Amino acid sequence: MRGFRGALERAWYAGGGLRAWTLVLAPLALGYGAASSLKRRRASRSRKQVAGAHVIAVGNLTVGGTGKSSVARWLAAEAAAAGARAAILLRGHGARRRSGGSGVVPDFASYPLRRAVVRYGDEAIAHRLALPCGAAVAADPDRWRAARALVQGYGAGVLVLDDGWEQGGVRWDELWVVVDPRRPAGNGALLPAGPLRRPVHTLAEARRVVCLLEEPGETVPEATRAWVARHARGLPILRFRRVLRCVSPPGAAGAGAPIRRGVPAALVSGVGSPARLERFASAVGLDCRYHAAFPDHARWAAAALRSEVERARRAGARELYITEKDEARWPEGFATPIPVLVLRTRIEPLDSMEEALEPLRVAVARAAVARAGGIG
Repeated sequence: MRGFRGALERAWYAGGGLRAWTLVLAPLALGYGAASSLKRRRASRSRKQVAGAHVIAVGNLTVGGTGKSSVARWLAAEAAAAGARAAILLRGHGARRRSGGSGVVPDFASYPLRRAVVRYGDEAIAHRLALPCGAAVAADPDRWRAARALVQGYGAGVLVLDDGWEQGGVRWDELWVVVDPRRPAGNGALLPAGPLRRPVHTLAEARRVVCLLEEPGETVPEATRAWVARHARGLPILRFRRVLRCVSPPGAAGAGAPIRRGVPAALVSGVGSPARLERFASAVGLDCRYHAAFPDHARWAAAALRSEVERARRAGARELYITEKDEARWPEGFATPIPVLVLRTRIEPLDSMEEALEPLRVAVARAAVARAGGIG
């Protein structure tokens, strides 16, 4: 990532603790810490229980892409596989919500989802495209309103709150926290002097701690395991790995092909962690000659995209790759001199999930008994 933000993030995750120029931001970090502490206390007091639903919040300690949305999607899919009507709730970053309505993303096949990114946000559309129609997705800053709509109107029995640790609407039954396997706290400082959204001691609130690995053979360092055990009441780390399902053009999620290894390529992205994306792309065989890394959730202008595509072409790229999250924002009908393909991925657990999923499965079974006329 270029510019000030890119330099800041490199300083956050560089070795050796706080860099001299990030120390300048320390007073702002103190102010952020005080304000966020007050916000967390208010959120804790205002959360309400959703009757008839098992709620799992998924969050992270730091800004940037740790993979929490992928974990939220996996949990929703597991809930659906267990027999529940599952739903994902998220704020809908960048969405322009209309007055009234529930924020529930339509799931019927003819709905122009990619045109709806302005209304629901890119992450909500990515969830909707990836999940089966039996699972629901709602994008609404008011999680309580969305939760009631999903339970009362759609019969949802399991609610997964994507980035739900910070919200103050819905009380959860479980909290899953996703941390970066290499530098779980960055330089250890709060925003903007470091990447932390909240103090590390709050990791003790977690029911599960997850690391998402991007490369075959990648392991969780012993230092990270010890750090998590120290701050999360001795919890073990649950490991997942991201794998490539296929690649296909934008809007063609139902059909795909293997990646063409060794073909000179480029990346265009607007994601939370461009470096993690680069590691994954390299691991699956992409010969990446250029990466146009826009800010997270960036709304692309055609002129800026044309400029970056031309840079990629001059760097020798013969294919252009984007992520599923970026697919929702890719301009329809945008012509490029080289093919554009979407990296379609899933995550797979590397550890047994039986114990971790037990509370979810028990809740689903109890709900089934209640529906059948037994006792809940």
